[in-house]
Parts: sequence; C-alpha cells; structure tokens
Amino acid sequence: MIESDLVRRPGTPGRAATAGVAIIAVAVMAGAAAAERSRLAGSLTVLARLHWTWLPVGILLEALSMAAFAAMFRRLLSAGRMRPARTSMLATIYAANAMSVSLPLAGPGLAAAYLFRRFTRLGAGALLAGWALLAGGVISSATWALLLVSGGLASGHTVALAITVPFVAFAIIVTAMIVAAARRPRLRAALEQYLTQALKRGSRMLRWPATDPKLALRAWAERFGALRVPPSSWALATGDALVNWLADAGVLAVSILAVGAAVPWRDLLLVYVAGIGAQSLSLTPGGLAITEGAISVALVASGLRVGQAVAAAVLYRLISFWLIAAVGWLMLLVLRSRRPAAEAAPEPELEPAPGPPPATEPSAHELVLLHGQPGTAADWRAVMARLPAQLHAVAVDRPGYGASQRPAAGFDANAQAVLKDLDERKVDSAVLVGHSWAGGVALRAASLAPDRVQAVVLLAGVGPGSVSILDWLLAAPVFGPLSARLMWRWTPWIARARLAWLSRRQGRPLHPDEHVSLQVWGQQDGGVEPVWRTFLTEQRALLGELAELEAALPTIAVPVLLLADPADPIVPIMTAQRLVSELPDARLRLVAHASHHLPRRAPDAVAEAITDFLATLDESQATDASVPACCAAHGPRG
Repeated sequence: MIESDLVRRPGTPGRAATAGVAIIAVAVMAGAAAAERSRLAGSLTVLARLHWTWLPVGILLEALSMAAFAAMFRRLLSAGRMRPARTSMLATIYAANAMSVSLPLAGPGLAAAYLFRRFTRLGAGALLAGWALLAGGVISSATWALLLVSGGLASGHTVALAITVPFVAFAIIVTAMIVAAARRPRLRAALEQYLTQALKRGSRMLRWPATDPKLALRAWAERFGALRVPPSSWALATGDALVNWLADAGVLAVSILAVGAAVPWRDLLLVYVAGIGAQSLSLTPGGLAITEGAISVALVASGLRVGQAVAAAVLYRLISFWLIAAVGWLMLLVLRSRRPAAEAAPEPELEPAPGPPPATEPSAHELVLLHGQPGTAADWRAVMARLPAQLHAVAVDRPGYGASQRPAAGFDANAQAVLKDLDERKVDSAVLVGHSWAGGVALRAASLAPDRVQAVVLLAGVGPGSVSILDWLLAAPVFGPLSARLMWRWTPWIARARLAWLSRRQGRPLHPDEHVSLQVWGQQDGGVEPVWRTFLTEQRALLGELAELEAALPTIAVPVLLLADPADPIVPIMTAQRLVSELPDARLRLVAHASHHLPRRAPDAVAEAITDFLATLDESQATDASVPACCAAHGPRG
C-alpha cells in the first residue's frame, strides 16, 4: 500500500494531462536547440551579465511563497484547535519540500508521510493530520485552477481562453460539489455512484484493468468530510494558497527582469502554469530539465529570445528549486539534531486488552506470518524471537519476493499459495498473521478455507477505506508500469546508500527497527521477477480484488485480532474500525507510536498481543467444551 500526496504544492494538475504538455515542450525545446545552437550558447553569456540587484528580491519572494504555504497548513490544523509555532511549521514545510523534490515519484509519498508524522508530533491527532494534508491538496488545486483561468483571460488569446475557461468552470463545479458532498451524506452517496460508473466506463474505453474506484472515492470523501470548518477559515486558507502561487510566479517575473528581458505580463501566468504542470510529473527529481524546458519554450512563444528564455528559466529554478531544496535539507538536519526530548520517538505501547488478561499461556499453535508490500520474511525476525516456544511460527517470502519461486499474484493466488504450503508441511490448520497488503491474503484464505484457518491476526491490514486515489492511478496502464519502474530503479539505490552511510557513522549494523522505511525501500530484487513488477501486480490486485474481499467479510467467522496505530499514515485507523464492525468475530487493539510497519517497529507489542489473543481463544474453547450439551443446546434460562 502506498498512499501519498504532493507536498509543497499538492494540488498540481493531473499527470496524464501534463505528461503530454511536457513531452511536447521537451520536443519543441530540442528542435529549438538544434536550430539555434548559437543562441543557446548565448544564454550563458546572459547569465554572466545578470542584474544582481534583482536576486535578493527573488529570494524574498520565494521565502514569502514558502511562508504562505506553511501558513495554509497552520490555519488548517487550527480547525482542530491545534496551533503549532510558526517557526516549527515553516521548518517542517521546508524539510518536507526538500524530501519531495529529491526523489523521483516516491519523493512526494515519503514527504507526505514525513509531514503526517511531524503534524502528529506537533500535537495534531491522526485524523486532523490526515485531513489537513487532504484539505491542503484540494485548496491548492482550486487556486491553481484560478491561476490558470486568470492567465487565460489576461493573455486574451482565443485558444488559451477556449481551453482554460471551460476547464476552470468544470474545476469550480467539482470543488463546490466536493465541499457540499462532504457535509451531505445523501449527496455524497449519489456522487460516489455516479463517479464510479463514469470511471468504470472510462476504464473500459481506455482498456484499463478492471478495478473498482468506489473504494477510493468513498475513502477520499470520508477523510475530507471528517472535520467541519467555517467558511472564513476556508477563505483565509485559500488566500494563503494564492499568495504561495503568486509569490512563486513573482520569482519567475524577477528572473526575467534579472536577465535584462521585458516581462510578458499578459502571458506570465500561463508560462508559470506550464512550468508547474511539467514539474508535477516528478519523473526526475524536482522535474529537472522538464520544467526548465517547458518554461523556456513558453517564454520563447511569448516573445523572448531563446538565450534570454533559457537564462530566465535557469535562474528561476536556481532560486525556487536548488536554493529552497538546500535550505530544506538543512532544516531537516536541524530538526533531527535539535529535536527536544519531548519529541523523541517514544517506545511503541500496546493498549491494554478490553477484558481481563488470560490466566495461562496459549497452547501449541502453528503460525504463518505474511509480510507486506514490499517486504520479505526477514520483517518477522524480531517478532518470532519474542513469541513463546509453543507457538511455532513460520515466515516465508510471498510470491514475487525474496527467495520465492512463485510469480507475483493477487489476494486469491497468495491465499492458495498459503494453503498449498500448509499441505506440503502436512499442517491441518494454522493461525494466519498478515501485515498491510498481506492482511487481505489472510482474510481471503479464511474465506476460502475456514476449516484450515484457526484465527487471523491483522497488522495494519488493508480493508474498507484503505485505498487512495493514487493507488487507483498506480494500477493504470502506462502510468502504473512507468511509476513502478522509476520508483524501484532509483529509490532503493538511494535508500541503500543512505543506510550504508548511517551504518558507517554509527560504527555498527543497523537494527531491524531503525530507519525502517529506508530498510524496506532498500531491499534487493529477488524472486522470479523484479520487485517493480511484483509491486505493480499487487497494486492492480488491490484495486481489482478488494471489493470482492470486502463483500465476503460478513462470512468470515473465524476469530480476528486487529492491531493498528491510530497515527498510521498508510492505512487509516478507520479501516481497522470498519473491519471490526463488518467481521462477525473481531476485536481491535491499538499500538501507539508504531506507525505502519508494526512487525519491525513494535515486535514486543505484536508478540504480546498475539500471545494474549491465542491464550484467550484457548480459554474460550475450553469453556465451550466444558458446557453440557443440554445447556449448549438450550442456553441459560433467565
């Protein structure tokens, strides 16, 4: 499961649309470069003759842009009566932005998780932190659309008006409907039904894999409608977002003035929007080369010479990208090194069981431990070391991972692999323990073969409300494979380099619970196919099979224990709550301060919870067996 939001400007336009713009921009720029090589070489001369007095103005405008973005999130968090210090929020936004622009594709997701964690450490609850990230994305999208239509109107070009005005009218209508639906459940249900049918028809037309977008739409709507905010707060947050965009556009204008060119004021917003659209692709860190090319082409089209256009684009990116990223990494180091003791990561804590603790330890049980997406059997080592000796736990690499020789597959095929493994080991029944994506595997196996599954333990398991819009996009053709390839080509290499540096600095190998996200992303390829293909296969299965699994929940009668952290940024706590309400025999225990990867971050709490759960089941079964047949048949009389 991967759930992410764009961090610095979450509301960037759709990647499918901007991909075409960027490709055209790069192609046109390449043609211009071939035709006017001498003029491009002249751009270096232009940069050497900058009007340096404009440089401080550009830096101040960019600082204002970042401050406005931080103010927007601070205002949104105040909706939950939480008001962090301005300096802390500003440092958080700088650090998250640096993380977002430094990694292709995976950067925004990791930065969103960092923002979520920082918001909770600053005092926000999990619900408020997730809502603020989502609401910030909606506001940024709306203000980006406003800039687009303003640019079209200011340019006066017929073609620009024909494209921007209908687009923005549609965006305004959609935004208004989203706000209304968040407050009116009946309207929300009707919109979910309509959009589900529309997206399914579009998927068939585009020959996308058969997926059910209703799960993602419902989860998105529930999260967005979690808090009620007065109109004045929405208006002020929107004003902050507008300042963020306009100040950054001002940096572009200052960059043009600094290279000695005249600012094309009528076309400036359209030029700026083209650059931001290209940057949002995240195919390269911070949209390197793509963004510069798009801005240069747009400036040439608005009347600047090629040398001036390229020089202005490079100067704009030096201020808005390189300088801000450098400051962001500095802020990240400062936040890590100067974090006060009160903010130090606390030890994971297991919420006490709702009933009395079991009187004895559990009897012998066979446990099958299923790792998440991505992951390996090694994720369970710390948990296995803490389980009582009478609990025989087996952890193997799932299909497509590590030493497994089975190809990657969905929930159904993974469940069949679990049952086949039990047959090969001559095990009649077992307790299945599934983390994250593999929680669906455990539930599916219990549905297919209830006589072979004694009980199920879910650690941050997927279920109703766990699918995001990004999950749906990552299952799509073209975008899904491209994203998976890029993520697993660059991010693991960067993660492994970072882990090696940390290990050298500390003079010892890292423990499994240290820098867990880096360790998970830094795993080596294994199995019969590359990890990126396994990831893609499971993403598509998540969308294609989760609806069927959700429909089968009321029929899964085996006892189920759910472990979850209320601040989990990947699978929201409401997923565990809905699983408890829809499964016939389920109970929930919370593990605070563990985040999403419970097997590595909270092995003590996980082992304790599993032990208590199975001991309670043994006591319950012993009590049932001791009840006389007459009483069992007729029940107690009142």
